[in-house]
Amino acid sequence: MNAKLAVLFLVLTVAMAMPILLGIRSVPDIQLPNLHTGYQPEQEIPYSHRLHAGVLNIDCQYCHTGADQGRHATIPTLDTCMNCHQTVKGRTTSAQENIQKLYDARLVEDGVPVGVEWKRVHNNPDFVYFNHQTHVRIAKYIDAEGKISDGVDCAYCHGDMTKTGVAKQEEQLTMGFCINCHRDQNDRHVAANLPARAPVNACDACHR
Repeated sequence: MNAKLAVLFLVLTVAMAMPILLGIRSVPDIQLPNLHTGYQPEQEIPYSHRLHAGVLNIDCQYCHTGADQGRHATIPTLDTCMNCHQTVKGRTTSAQENIQKLYDARLVEDGVPVGVEWKRVHNNPDFVYFNHQTHVRIAKYIDAEGKISDGVDCAYCHGDMTKTGVAKQEEQLTMGFCINCHRDQNDRHVAANLPARAPVNACDACHR
């Protein structure tokens, strides 16, 4: 076996062995993070969107501030949680225990607040540029019945969180998912005599 074939054989062997060495069990484990439909990690505090967004009708942006002002919809701070839970202590034992975790997370150890380690659910690859502000506040969204609204409803990408407990990923946030939405919106804008502005062929709109 000559040197080039030996090197190629070594590279292929290492490549095939890497999933085993890294503990990867199956193909879905190595998919891009935006493809993980149904991904629902166990959170340190089992925060219920069904209760807060559904039963209590709290607006998404009360907790996820910044979604209408910039790229990111931020994770709520403990201060945001305590705006309510300073007085709301919970009616059940499990609720009281979980709310107590908020108080515990405010404690300082070695000069650093303990905090809550929320696990991220939606996570686009680094090579994808997405701006929440453009979609949440700037865009004019037209539904299938022709109703025009300011901004895309959060549920379109994130699913109906008023019916979901702990957050999970509902949609495959792929390039096709975005492009198909842009195409549909452009067609509906043209039909409504409005300018079609959603980028479809401009690669640098999402890859910068």
